[in-house]
Amino acid sequence: MKLAGIDFVIIFAYMGVIAFIGWRSRRFAAESLENYFLGGRNMPGWMTGISYAASMMSADSAVAYGGMAAVTGIFVCWFYLSRFGIALFLGAILFAVFWKRLNTFTALEFYELRFEGRPASLMRLWLAVRTSLIAMVAWTGISLLALVKIAEPILGWSRTETLLLALPLAVGYVYLSGYLGVVLSSIVQIAVMTMGSVVLAVKVLIAVGGPAELARKLTAIDPVTLESFPQWENAVFPSIACIGWLLGTSIGYGGDAAPMGGAVEGQRILSSRSPKEACKMYLVTEVTLFTLVWLVSVPCLAAITFWPGLRNGSLDRELTYGLLMTNYLGPGMLGLVFVAMLGGIVSVVGDNLNFGSQVLLNDIYRRYLVKNASQAHYMIVGRLAIFVILGLALIVVYRVAFLFDVAIFKVGLSASEMSANWAQWWWWRFNGWGRVAASFGGGGAYLAMRFLWPDMTWWNRMFAAIALSAVLWIAATLVTAPERRELLQRFYQRAKPLGFWGPVSGERHSRWDLVAKGMALSVTGAASVMAYIVGISRLYVADYGLGAALLTGMAVLAYVFWKGFDSYISELLSPEERSAMEAAERQPSDTVNTFGLAGLTAVIAFTVAVVLGVNALVFTSGGAAWANLGAAMAAIAAGIWLRRRPRLGVAAE
Repeated sequence: MKLAGIDFVIIFAYMGVIAFIGWRSRRFAAESLENYFLGGRNMPGWMTGISYAASMMSADSAVAYGGMAAVTGIFVCWFYLSRFGIALFLGAILFAVFWKRLNTFTALEFYELRFEGRPASLMRLWLAVRTSLIAMVAWTGISLLALVKIAEPILGWSRTETLLLALPLAVGYVYLSGYLGVVLSSIVQIAVMTMGSVVLAVKVLIAVGGPAELARKLTAIDPVTLESFPQWENAVFPSIACIGWLLGTSIGYGGDAAPMGGAVEGQRILSSRSPKEACKMYLVTEVTLFTLVWLVSVPCLAAITFWPGLRNGSLDRELTYGLLMTNYLGPGMLGLVFVAMLGGIVSVVGDNLNFGSQVLLNDIYRRYLVKNASQAHYMIVGRLAIFVILGLALIVVYRVAFLFDVAIFKVGLSASEMSANWAQWWWWRFNGWGRVAASFGGGGAYLAMRFLWPDMTWWNRMFAAIALSAVLWIAATLVTAPERRELLQRFYQRAKPLGFWGPVSGERHSRWDLVAKGMALSVTGAASVMAYIVGISRLYVADYGLGAALLTGMAVLAYVFWKGFDSYISELLSPEERSAMEAAERQPSDTVNTFGLAGLTAVIAFTVAVVLGVNALVFTSGGAAWANLGAAMAAIAAGIWLRRRPRLGVAAE
């Protein structure tokens, strides 16, 4: 075991903070289903964005991306830049306003608003099963497996022993606090993970001799590691795979707010307090997520200079981050970074359990089984659904070896149907049978190719499945009748979608100009974030000229994007929606008090003071002890100041 006494103090202190969040939020969560699953629909974009980033960023990111960095190089960033870079901006610019406008309890209710009859019912049921009992189960399982792989070199514990540490906390707080607890714990997790990851990145860079020395050593091992972009001939991640990843995850993104790939943005959109805040959620998510993934993956490049077996396959590459933690962090800092990983798992597992149980309750149990029970009854069932998903996720933990394999399979399966996601919003003629053909035909084709041609590369399989799925849904749509005009008119009046709806709306203009403008704005924003990530990657290996040039380009592109963002969102909104949004923005907003963040921050300050005090009195001496005591007193003063702030709003006792 590598942890010292102070590390365990930090771990138990973190667990205490999360327990406080669960206990503090319990009354608000118990008031209604909307409070429990949507936080009262009053969340600002920065909170939902950080929470969504946390749901996609945990120990599994450190394990999977850290392992891939060891066998690729600087261009490991294109794994996530291609997967989410354009996709999240498309969701923000082209779809968030319309999902928020529908104002449903779950995004899956969309299918019985847009379609009707057996196809509508089948799609809602299938997507509910797929989301709650397949996607959330798989992502929860691999998150727990990631914690096992992080803990193994640090604690020396078995899978079961590690899970016994994490699961009671993850399940207990989300059971009590629901969605609000998930969001608040995510903010804590992101803060701790950022601090811990920065410390490890700096320590590893110092250990290897600095940026220039890291670049020299990587060049000696394999010059490819310093390439900014994937090479065509790369065996692990060639350029064609990057393109496949980009197209497979971007085409159709946003049109389905609960895809197979594991995204839970539907819940984030519907919990936002306005359409514009829903758009901001995506933007905050992308910047936060990519920064954190960069922090845990790029330092892993140095690992191959310490353990060459990580690159040649003689060591399990997914142990890379755990090895760095174990060997380059001392007492206290090791506990902090381990807590960051543990916090990531607790947040992601809690998020998946909350979202999955919401879908299981609303789109299966309440829709098909028990339709007219009391809210108290549904609250009990929703909480019990947590344990159903968790039980299935534990099967994944004990059956899967490599996390990246699961991610590729699920994203490929999701990509096969995603082109239909845009059609269901932008083409009035698209019908329920076209949706069925895309989901079952496209997914079936992907699975068939996987079993019939197991040696086919995953990116070629993805390209083929996307093309075949498009052919299937177009054919199915054209040979079957359109949806009833009355249904289409009701949907159009409620959602006001873009694209070709002239025969339904009676309008002569198709609004494709807004689609094209939105895509251009999305690509501009995505290019800015891509320049940012590649730029700081170049700085990490002492390529200061290119790094500075890329960061300059980032600033220019970000300025262009932000200048166009407000006006574009305003174009999407009706005059009534614009007036309501402007009125809301003129009202003073005290988010810190409204969501109990002042009280939570005070508790964190007092907890930090306790940790520093224990460290001073038990684990250190001399000047270090006095420094810890001084810092503890400062933390106590900060906590007292925060406690004296007025306590308002939903999260307060």
